[in-house]
Parts: sequence; C-alpha cells; structure tokens
Amino acid sequence: MGKTGKTTTVFVCRECGKESLRWLGYCPGCQQWNTYVETTKINTPGGRASSGVLSPPEELSQISPDRKERCVVPLAEFNRVLGGGVVAG
Repeated sequence: MGKTGKTTTVFVCRECGKESLRWLGYCPGCQQWNTYVETTKINTPGGRASSGVLSPPEELSQISPDRKERCVVPLAEFNRVLGGGVVAG
C-alpha cells in the first residue's frame, strides 16, 4: 500500500503567492493588506525539496569558462575560494 502525504495548513498571498505558516495581515512580499488566504498543502513522504528545474549533466570540458565581473570583498581568502570575488546576482 502506498503512503499518503501529510496535510498541512498554510496561508498564501493572493497577490504574490508568498506562503506563511500563520495568517499575516500584511504581506511582506508585495506589501498588500489582507491578501492571505488559508489553503491546505499535501507533503509527500520522503520527497525532497526541488525547484522543479532539471538540467542535464555536462562535461567540464564542454563548459565555457566565461569570465564574469566579480565584487571583491575585503577578505582575501574568501575572494580566492570564490574564484576572485562574488559574482553579481
């Protein structure tokens, strides 16, 4: 017999879709008042969190080493680990 998921109550903003475990009068995502509605969410057992976007694996030799502009931070070791600084975005 298959396992069924656990049902959880969540509150979702009608304007931007931001979720909260409790009702909020003011949405911090879209700054609108009284937009949260109560819904139920089914959590699948043993499921992993996923963005839903899958990309196929690529060989390292096939990836182009585009040099992106980086923001250098005052910690030299941190910059070295990140390949020269933090990539914008």
